[in-house]
Amino acid sequence: MSKTFKFLSWQDIEKSCLSIYSRMCVDNYKPESIIALFRGGIVPGRLFSDYFNILLDFFALDITLYATIRVKRDKLTIAPFQGDVKGKKILIIDDIWDSGETMKAALGHLNEENVTTATLFWKETAIEKPTYYTEEVKEEEWIVFPWETYEFWREVNENT
Repeated sequence: MSKTFKFLSWQDIEKSCLSIYSRMCVDNYKPESIIALFRGGIVPGRLFSDYFNILLDFFALDITLYATIRVKRDKLTIAPFQGDVKGKKILIIDDIWDSGETMKAALGHLNEENVTTATLFWKETAIEKPTYYTEEVKEEEWIVFPWETYEFWREVNENT
């Protein structure tokens, strides 16, 4: 199955994040800690830390499933997590919920009870859904975020 590519702008990202934030506000949801999944969740996580004024309880969890564009690793890897989030209301954020494997692994690794998940995009073929997302994506669609444009073109050029 061939992939189609959808390139996003920084404005697209801000619009998606604000859409999720607005829905969270309507739901009276306010996290106490934010965990961004490294690398794709860092920029959205930073925006949400501003929206919720969370400065010291903003963490990254280094978790990797993809080796390159469209190529999964044989094994998902997770670095040790250094944040103290025990008993807090946690928001875990990533850029896309592709298969759901990364988020499932993050949830299992953290083993916390009060967790809400958010991603900008959700693939229709994923094993589950995040609590919040803005757009459903078809299986054959690959989203190219503005923070990975150089990486995308480098890998495309290396593989042609």
